Amino acid sequence: MKKYIVSTVAFVFLLAFVSCEDFLERSPKTSITAKDYFKVASDLETYSNRFYQEQFDPLYDDVGSDNVTISTNSNTMYSMVNSNGITSSNVGDWNTSDWTKLRRINYLLDNIHPEEMSIAEVDLNHYIGIAKFFRGDYYYNKVKKYNSVPFYNKAMTDTDEDLYKPADPRELVVDSVISDLEFAATHIKPAIGQRTRINQYAALALLARVCLHEATYRKYHTEMGLTASANTFFDKAIAACQKIIDSELFELYGSGAKDYGALFCMSKLRDNKEILLFAEYDQALGKGNNTHSVLGTYWGLSRSLMETYQMADGTDFSYIKPDGTYKTYVELFKDRDPRFAETFAYPGFNVSPEIEGNSLYIPKITFGGLDQIKFYPKETSKRLGWGMNYTSLPLFRYAEVLLIYAEAKAERGTLSQADLDQSVNLIRNRVGMPPISLSSNILNDIRRERRVELACEGFRKDDVMRWAKGRELMGVKPQGIYIHGYGAYDVTGDGEPDVAILHDAGDLSPIAHLPADVQAKIEKEFLYNENNSRTSIYLSNADGKSGFMEFVTSENRKWEDKFYYVPIPKQQLLLNPNLKQPPGWD
Repeated sequence: MKKYIVSTVAFVFLLAFVSCEDFLERSPKTSITAKDYFKVASDLETYSNRFYQEQFDPLYDDVGSDNVTISTNSNTMYSMVNSNGITSSNVGDWNTSDWTKLRRINYLLDNIHPEEMSIAEVDLNHYIGIAKFFRGDYYYNKVKKYNSVPFYNKAMTDTDEDLYKPADPRELVVDSVISDLEFAATHIKPAIGQRTRINQYAALALLARVCLHEATYRKYHTEMGLTASANTFFDKAIAACQKIIDSELFELYGSGAKDYGALFCMSKLRDNKEILLFAEYDQALGKGNNTHSVLGTYWGLSRSLMETYQMADGTDFSYIKPDGTYKTYVELFKDRDPRFAETFAYPGFNVSPEIEGNSLYIPKITFGGLDQIKFYPKETSKRLGWGMNYTSLPLFRYAEVLLIYAEAKAERGTLSQADLDQSVNLIRNRVGMPPISLSSNILNDIRRERRVELACEGFRKDDVMRWAKGRELMGVKPQGIYIHGYGAYDVTGDGEPDVAILHDAGDLSPIAHLPADVQAKIEKEFLYNENNSRTSIYLSNADGKSGFMEFVTSENRKWEDKFYYVPIPKQQLLLNPNLKQPPGWD
């Protein structure tokens, strides 16, 4: 039994299950056991509440994708494409705290004994469904990250031989995920309630989300040899969306761009019919989010995303004006899809008008000049500091369901104009954008609509990966706004210069014509420091004085297909030699 000599270390390697401190998961004679505790529905509810706390982390950015220029936060994807700086020796995750989440879910499922419980079957199946919802979500996130992983459907201990088993095939894990989610979507109660607890429709939405991802992943990643099975998942995605649509319980919120923007910074979403499930943040409960950080703090949005937004008449945007020159910063925002100015900080945006009067926002030039305002709380009283924003955040909303429905049908080849009119065109109509019709490029149109409608909601990286577009979208240099040349620029729309782009601090000649007081107050950004080496930005044109803003860290950006996955930490492979690295990392 040599293997058990290192069992303590190996235990840390994968699940470290014994380390869980929940009193229900310890069984000395003086402790309450699951057999004693899991008796009635309220016991299962209390235990499952922790799943929400551990696993639901609403996203309000697209860091790690081509929607963002650069991020000062640590990010695995950017580390890989910018410098190939991630290896199995320095990668994180696959740790104790992460796998313990799975053990808690399985622990509940292991200790369901109907004959010993005073609980109606419908209530029992509801909480089994809740646990399987979270297990399905947990494991599909693992599949997206590693391709194949060991699947455990029970709470493991340090004496289980399976603790050291190899990864199960992707097909087995995904089939198990779908089985869990289908059970959840069938048995979780349909009552929506206050939309803060999982209901049947949220389970259907997760099922649809996972099935679309898996279907497109199998279709476009032909190296997996699973293309033939893609349609099965498309059909499941369509069916799940159809059930949500047919319920007639949900609809898009409001009319106009302001209502669209308000979705992401409301105090409460309990009565909002676009919401299937949301995370609530309440000052009275001492629970806040950090959404104020979206604005010019850690990242900027990309030229690529900016150009995806059409003109208000439904034609494609062009940076080039009829006279052959590039549009100015202020001109970028004229006559665009109304969602554009609800996502990007527009000229004239005022962070706190009730406090700062006419103090207009100046975008973060060192991030590319295109800042995010989607999710930024509009009310100063709702943003009180780090982790102290009190706005509700959507987890599943009806617009995503409609986009999944349209994309899956388009991929399946069954999309009709009627389907478009009850999905994508409803979304466009909300903000006054003209409808789209079936065309040879309808799939691209739907993908564009998805990118725009769901911008900054955390979907873009997964979309790039499932469409096998990494080389095309992540292997290119990210760019910000176009700079016409060294000098001063108006970025607030008031006609006065706000920022200056200069070669270095020793050469202020491009702004020498400005009054001294204006020179003193405008924000200055330099492409070179006092040692004549580049700062964080440079310009794409060969003359070095004009062009799109690019970033020093992106000069060597390079895509490799192994970046579709993340390596398993080296020490875990040493502890369990049966594990293998994801494709390309071995």
